[in-house]
Amino acid sequence: MGAGSKRGHEPEPPGDGRSPLARTVSGLGPYLQIGWIFVFAQLIGTGIGWWLDGKLGTRPWLLVAGALLGMAAGFVNLFRVTRSLGKGGGR
Repeated sequence: MGAGSKRGHEPEPPGDGRSPLARTVSGLGPYLQIGWIFVFAQLIGTGIGWWLDGKLGTRPWLLVAGALLGMAAGFVNLFRVTRSLGKGGGR
C-alpha cells in the first residue's frame, strides 16, 4: 500500500475537480433563469405602466399597455435565452 493509494475512496471527478452533483446544479442555472426573466419583465412593464397612470391620470390604459409591453419583452428575452442554450448544447 503506497502513499498514493486511494483504496476505499471514490474516484476523483474528471476535469474541474467538482463533484457530479456540483456540476449538475451549476448546469441548471441557465434553465432556472428562464422563469425569472419572464416574471421580472412582466413586473417591470406593469410597474412602469401603473406609475405613469398615477402621474398622468390615464388609469388603467398605461397599466394595460405596460403589462403588454412587459409580456412582449419577457417573451423576447425568453426566446434569446432558450436559443443560446440550444447553441451551447451542441445542437
